[in-house]
Amino acid sequence: MTRRWVAGLALVFCACAEAPAKPPAPPGDPLKSVPAAELYRRGMVLGQAGDLIRAEQYLAAAIDHGYPAERALPPLLRVCVASSRLRAALGHAEPYLQEHPEAWSLRYLVASIYLGIGEVDEARASLERVIADAPDQPDAYFLLGVVLRDGVGDRPAAARRFERYLELAPEGQHVIEARAALVALRQPAVPVPPAAPPRPSHEPEAAP
Repeated sequence: MTRRWVAGLALVFCACAEAPAKPPAPPGDPLKSVPAAELYRRGMVLGQAGDLIRAEQYLAAAIDHGYPAERALPPLLRVCVASSRLRAALGHAEPYLQEHPEAWSLRYLVASIYLGIGEVDEARASLERVIADAPDQPDAYFLLGVVLRDGVGDRPAAARRFERYLELAPEGQHVIEARAALVALRQPAVPVPPAAPPRPSHEPEAAP
């Protein structure tokens, strides 16, 4: 993965990362009497129409009304990301992950969001958990390689993750980026020369 890709990811994710955890509910909760399946259907339609805030409201309400969270959470997170409500996405996903720590595919999405808002340690921990639960899932290795290279600065560890990605997905989506990353990582790092000492702004006064 190129650094431009990481920068683009950050731009997509970070525009409004400090948004509140949930959108404000309308007075009187008019959704209370709507069945969960209908709330989910309306949320999906609203998301496809680009009405992202209302789509989030309906999908979150569907879960609150008993619609299966494992089905509603992925589209819910997608509309949150599309509307740059990344903190809101985490607020929806984290409680489910606490109760269902084995949900590695959702955890991978959460790791991507953490990376997008610059929380490198959380992204790394989430990806390492994904790899522990789904060791044959290639994309987690690729994204962890990016985190280790760009966020942590651990070049050998990053190279190992890119190598593992290529082993698992020799024709995967990120093959070109992973190979380019390995070429760059296998080259010796160029040492940064020490900065020259600052030149005095004036000569010291002579002793009397």
